[in-house]
Amino acid sequence: MDAQNNFKIFGHRGYSGLYPENTIEGFKKAIETKIDGIEWDIVVNKNLELIISHEPFIDLNYCQKFDETKVTNKRSNDLNIFQMTKEEIKSFDCGSKINKKFPNQKKQKATKPTLKELENELKAYKGTVLFEIKHHQRYIGKYYPKTEKYAEIIYEHVIKSPLLNQYIFMSFDSEILNELNKLIPKSKMVFLINNPFKTYKKIRKEIIFYPFALGIDQNIITKKIIQKAKKDNILTYVWTVNSINQKNKLIKLGVDGIITDYPDILAKS
Repeated sequence: MDAQNNFKIFGHRGYSGLYPENTIEGFKKAIETKIDGIEWDIVVNKNLELIISHEPFIDLNYCQKFDETKVTNKRSNDLNIFQMTKEEIKSFDCGSKINKKFPNQKKQKATKPTLKELENELKAYKGTVLFEIKHHQRYIGKYYPKTEKYAEIIYEHVIKSPLLNQYIFMSFDSEILNELNKLIPKSKMVFLINNPFKTYKKIRKEIIFYPFALGIDQNIITKKIIQKAKKDNILTYVWTVNSINQKNKLIKLGVDGIITDYPDILAKS
């Protein structure tokens, strides 16, 4: 795939460029491109089930009711997944509506699956899964459970998962990673960074263990951070990279992998 044999490519939310994000079909299509792995996001619903979704709410920018009835007097962030049952979540079609961010997406009816449903569909998959935990301390109680409880929910599910050894857990929230690491210390963890003012020293102070990797916004990645991470045997993954030129620049810079919305194009470049 690439001259740098250890360089990895992951499909962002599956194959967001061409298929509805975080959907079973999108993940299957990403896997068909023969990339190294896929990335998905999880949140928690009313019944403490893990739901595959980037937002902790139903985003009306790309979701609509299956029966096409209008959602009246509701903003997207009022449709709080943490206050919804699985059945309520599945009343929304998040695959047929035009997504302005990705106008070339193939439109097809799709729901937000539970993690259990997705694992069942992908039980034969042998690649890596970047398992992003959506969590924010400011929204505990509104969109998310308390940190310790959330870590326990994840642990209780994944400890029985056939994909556990393929999971690499990621989050922007260092506290959820610290808690989860206490429960499954042998699992790999990635601390996500999008704050350009965080020094490497500050990043390392937030994590009480040595993470497997740092996941850094492509707009703020620096050679200095890459070099310091390498000295600590910490990899660097970069997101979200959709340009062949940018991919090649990042390889030269020394990153270990990228996350992309167009896995097929970047895998072949």
